[in-house]
Amino acid sequence: MLIITDFTSTQDQIADRKCVIISARVHPGESNSSFIMEGIIEFILGNEKEAKLLRDTYVFKIIPMLNPDGVIVGNYRCSLSGLDLNRQWIAPSIKASPEIASMKEMVRKTQECRDVHIFVDIHGHSRAKNLFMYGC
Repeated sequence: MLIITDFTSTQDQIADRKCVIISARVHPGESNSSFIMEGIIEFILGNEKEAKLLRDTYVFKIIPMLNPDGVIVGNYRCSLSGLDLNRQWIAPSIKASPEIASMKEMVRKTQECRDVHIFVDIHGHSRAKNLFMYGC
């Protein structure tokens, strides 16, 4: 996990910031989500005034690859344990889907000390073109 904000600020200023959580690559075959994540990270760390404003306003918690084991073994949709991790959010097992269990714990602990402004989970699609979004 990468944590990005303006760390030159005071501790009180940082503590008052809302959090933006961004994750990608829960499905190993969605390699295009890694390219999107790379662009997001480069932008947030950049010198543009908008990037500086974002770092001054938010604490970003970024998980660039939520399913590294599935990626390493070349799976398309599943983790090393053979599970579609995107279907484990309701009741993740620490043994079978530690990635999701840990992610949920991180979000829970983050909410104890600051508001989560937005959670973005970046995926790719094998047939859809351009951009599409789902929301709650």
